[in-house]
Amino acid sequence: MLLYATVCQLGETWWTVALVFFALTNFYMSTMEEYHTHVLFLGYFSGPVEGILCFTLAALASGVWGPGFWATDLVQLLPLPASVLAQLPVLTMAQSVVAGMGVALVPTVYTSFSNIVRARREHQLNVSSAFADSVPFAASIGSVIVWLWESPEVLSNHLVLFLSFVGFAFSYIVGRVIVAHVTGAPFPKLNRMHIPVFLGTFNALAPRLGLTKIFAGSNEVVLIWMCLVYTGAQYAHFALEVIDTICSYLDINCLNIKHKKTN
Repeated sequence: MLLYATVCQLGETWWTVALVFFALTNFYMSTMEEYHTHVLFLGYFSGPVEGILCFTLAALASGVWGPGFWATDLVQLLPLPASVLAQLPVLTMAQSVVAGMGVALVPTVYTSFSNIVRARREHQLNVSSAFADSVPFAASIGSVIVWLWESPEVLSNHLVLFLSFVGFAFSYIVGRVIVAHVTGAPFPKLNRMHIPVFLGTFNALAPRLGLTKIFAGSNEVVLIWMCLVYTGAQYAHFALEVIDTICSYLDINCLNIKHKKTN
């Protein structure tokens, strides 16, 4: 999604943050739905289909009309009466893409929860516990937003670095849900990847709590680098462990065909 944000000229702004979080929410909800329903259902607006098509169209638009296209006000391109255009919010083409993704996310999330509720009721299982499974994810998203809100310097100057660490963390969180579904394990709640998110948010909130901010000013970048190294290492360990377990159990290789030994 960072590439998408770059193509759309969103820059290090809240629009980029919203774009990334919309994608993460879509991915997480689809994965959680699959865990509870045992059916992979791609919503009305899914990353593997509509997301890739939108990215392709955005790249083509930049190639044909240039990057300045994304700074054009949407109202200038709509063939509507001036009285109607005056009632519309002033959004650039780039911002309208993000807003459109946010609107499309609403029915997607609603459908996922509806499918989960139906599947739980069919199997006579508690519905509220399924809704509780989304709380850690919501808490993580909320924590990251608070961190950025309290540290505007990070948002405006180090957003790519910050979202890189967030990407590793959420990839691990979603990966744990996928593994739990495949192995029939309980739904994973909090895990080690929540540690840097919550600690970083606590550091950002420290002044509001009457405490001293341990990583303040330029030192906060050091904290983000530490979070990136930690989450990257944890995710690499998780991925390699899953690959090794599957390959060992099935007696196969990961990147090539394992031929049987002949006498």
